[in-house]
Amino acid sequence: MDDIKDCFVKAPKDINASYQTAIEENPANRGAPSGRQKRAVFKHRKLWTPGRTLRIRVLAGDAAYKQAIRAAAETWTAFINLNFDFVDDGDAEIRISDDGGAYWSLIGTDALTIDDQSEATMNLSPDHNLSLKFFMANAIHEFGHVLGAEHEHLHPQMTIPWDKQAVYEHFGAEDDLARSSIDERYFNLLDASEVDNSAYDPKSIMHYAIRQSWTQGDFQIHLNLQLSDKDKAFISAAYPQPDA
Repeated sequence: MDDIKDCFVKAPKDINASYQTAIEENPANRGAPSGRQKRAVFKHRKLWTPGRTLRIRVLAGDAAYKQAIRAAAETWTAFINLNFDFVDDGDAEIRISDDGGAYWSLIGTDALTIDDQSEATMNLSPDHNLSLKFFMANAIHEFGHVLGAEHEHLHPQMTIPWDKQAVYEHFGAEDDLARSSIDERYFNLLDASEVDNSAYDPKSIMHYAIRQSWTQGDFQIHLNLQLSDKDKAFISAAYPQPDA
């Protein structure tokens, strides 16, 4: 599991701009989600308009890197009423950088809050030549964020028996600031009133891998390498086909 790199969700610079952009993109983001149950935890205010095309531009990287990114994106496309259009130049809603050692993304429509077309809205470490399966798992995860999904291990109903001190020690979090950062990434659950969720899904692609040494008792979650059945159901409900 030492090859696993955690994803860092990138927060919008301006919360008000984030909300206004979301409702301009999709007026349904303004109100509460429908009563239909979905799998994942995600902020419903950041969904794209179903049926629209998202342009994706990879800012750097070799041909194999770009091909792997396309394959990761296409993992989702069978289940959504959205189109991905990979472009080599010009404007793009989603722009991907290749800084090594990091995986992160803005959530859903937050990508539209970045006006500078040279600035990335997502980063995928170019690890495809080291371990393609781990790169793909991380890239699929990041495209889940692009579609509006939050981290599943922060689900309001999460039941992970954390040994918080062990997690702090693993990351060398010795002061309050460092521990606060760990809390934000691992322990601070999402507010049930702000997310659309059903039962917690440990098999979700949006779940962090959890080491045995980080928990009390016999509990661990290996890196999920593919979409779970509930991931597919969730994203299909979030972006339904016209006749659905």
